[in-house]
Amino acid sequence: MAEKYFKSYLIFIFLTTVSIFIGMRVLGQDSDFLSYSNFYDSLSSGFSYSDTRYELGFVGVSYIFHNIFHANIYVMLFFLAFISLLIKEYLFFKARDAMLMTVIYILSMGLLHEMTQIRVALAVSIVLLSLYYKSNNKFYVSLLSFAISVMFHYSMLFFLIAFLIPNDWLTKNKINIPVIFMYAFATGLLLFFTKDLLLNHITMLQVYASRADEETFNFISVRFIGLSLPLLIGMFTFDQLNAFQKRCFIISFAAFMISVPASFIPTLASRLFELGWVCFYFWVSGINSVYKRHISILSLVAVSLYFAIRNIYLAPIFITQ
Repeated sequence: MAEKYFKSYLIFIFLTTVSIFIGMRVLGQDSDFLSYSNFYDSLSSGFSYSDTRYELGFVGVSYIFHNIFHANIYVMLFFLAFISLLIKEYLFFKARDAMLMTVIYILSMGLLHEMTQIRVALAVSIVLLSLYYKSNNKFYVSLLSFAISVMFHYSMLFFLIAFLIPNDWLTKNKINIPVIFMYAFATGLLLFFTKDLLLNHITMLQVYASRADEETFNFISVRFIGLSLPLLIGMFTFDQLNAFQKRCFIISFAAFMISVPASFIPTLASRLFELGWVCFYFWVSGINSVYKRHISILSLVAVSLYFAIRNIYLAPIFITQ
């Protein structure tokens, strides 16, 4: 028991340290920091939700830290990073290789989400927690968690693909890869044929679309090719995963497929792909075959390390002042 509490204490210290590192923007400020900072400074007692494009949950948390706690933005960034990482760590420890998954996540998607896309970081943590609760037959808690995640970032609606699947289908292997393929394919078609409708009603998509002439989605990138191998292995070991891991795999698989029709808006394709990428860290350790699991993890480690080196040194996304 004492050893368990000591490990929990070490994990707490580790997450706190990393969250301080992230919150204080030790590596520098990213391209989103200025807009978040300006929004945070603009909050006042007379602030109207209609004055911003940000989601209600993020606005509410920002308002509390700014107007009730009177804290600067770095305190809020620390808090969001800590809660986000704490939830992910809780889920990592439900499977094998928890600390390895933690480290490579932080080096890759942690640099992108917790240090830049702060709304998505917390929203993904909460929606993954929702999938975990759903997989453990805690429907109402999972539904509440899912609703909260959407309040921090609307893109969490993408996770409905996995959330809506009945537990019985997953635990009794009533759903297989051909069915998942058709499921993802149909979702991709729906996205393609409703893109104009979505663009007219979703402000964030309009922002993404405005960047279409300046950005591209690269289907031969290191991340796309590097993650293809564990995805392929996952297709042949799908039945070995538990219900939560299967939901995470389905998101990863769907993100690969849907990024193709979504590439008409490159930023949208990248965001969806990144959601699927995050989910890799939560299902690869569920592969029972030691050889296949190690190959999948090594591929994930390689992509994660490359992404860390790229974002810090090769094509820095942080600006030091």
